[in-house]
Amino acid sequence: MKSNLVFAFLVASLFLPNLAFAEPGTIQVAVNDSIFDVTYDATGLDVTGIEADVESSTVTVFVTTSDVSSTLEITLDRSFFDSRTAGEDDDFLVLLDGFEATFQESKDDTSRILTVDVLEGTNSVDIIALGSTSFGSGPITEQPEEATPEAVPEETAPEETPELACGPGTVLDNGVCVLEQPEQEEETVTPPAETPKDEMACGPGTVLKDGACVLDETCGPGTILTDGVCVLDQSQVQQVTQSRGMAFDLILPIVAAFVIAFIIMIILWAIGKAGRSKN
Repeated sequence: MKSNLVFAFLVASLFLPNLAFAEPGTIQVAVNDSIFDVTYDATGLDVTGIEADVESSTVTVFVTTSDVSSTLEITLDRSFFDSRTAGEDDDFLVLLDGFEATFQESKDDTSRILTVDVLEGTNSVDIIALGSTSFGSGPITEQPEEATPEAVPEETAPEETPELACGPGTVLDNGVCVLEQPEQEEETVTPPAETPKDEMACGPGTVLKDGACVLDETCGPGTILTDGVCVLDQSQVQQVTQSRGMAFDLILPIVAAFVIAFIIMIILWAIGKAGRSKN
């Protein structure tokens, strides 16, 4: 009888999946500078890590399977991760390496427990909150408090010695009141303004050249400089006189011819008039 039981156990171990036992554990995850403890029971797999993504409302559990059929039971404390909409519980979505998985859920007022069937070869289990509320605000594991630095006693400022008051017309000098000496005003000597060379005034008939007044050697039109004095240019006077003489010589014959023609015309008119009167 005993040998039959041993034989049956050996046959069952060959044809049936390996018997696996749940291994409980706790793993920590950081969310918004807070540390949370997440408990789980793993059957046929090992939990190697966990991450939380606040933007996608996802908790990812990294696993390594050792059996054909494995199970992950994870407890989500509501203060850490929850799925709620309008004050009511909402659903979770569970993915195995990106593919939707089947799971069962049990919950109470403080936590929600998910039991996920994990296929062999699975590397990650993604738990996604479909509600508007995902990550909570209360950490389970409290951060160690930083030691408060001891208050440093303030240094007492030395007492100020009251200043000795002196009478009118006196000042305090080395702890003794002495007569106040009137301050001597320094005379401010204003240097004479330099006259720019370009603005130096020169007398009549002179001009400023290279910083010195010299005779103005320029004369007006029709004049020339002679002994430092502008006089009429005789050559130009002669040219003007000659021009006027030539013009007069040209005009005089024309005027004379006009006068002679006028006289002849009057004579001819008188003769013609006398002839008509005889007839």
